Amino acid sequence: MSSSKRGNDTSAVRAGKGMDPIEAMILREGLRIVDVHPYKDLDLLAIVLNSGDVLQARLSDLERLKKATDAQLKKWRLIGGGIGINWDTLDEDLSLRGFIPDSAQQEALRRISGRKPATKGKRTSADARAK
Repeated sequence: MSSSKRGNDTSAVRAGKGMDPIEAMILREGLRIVDVHPYKDLDLLAIVLNSGDVLQARLSDLERLKKATDAQLKKWRLIGGGIGINWDTLDEDLSLRGFIPDSAQQEALRRISGRKPATKGKRTSADARAK
């Protein structure tokens, strides 16, 4: 059954067609959050994925988290099988999908500026090409 609006065929969306490219990548790659490390003193939220990659966000960019205490920040839980993070006491839910564009932009800016990625010991495709 199709909706009256173009591009909203519900069966196509269920099959992964017409899906947002980031959501499609998460589904295709089976990406999931496996751990979360908030560091208030560093203004950092580190999100560890099952792929071994680490996404980073600034706590100060996340309205409810920037006002939270260390104790509140540590009371998180994974939701949706690892596609989201919930802070019940802060009434905050954040999705993996929301972290990927910012992380990709940060990585692109690091590459353009010639700086090395923040992850120690992890080789990137750019490192492999440089040899």
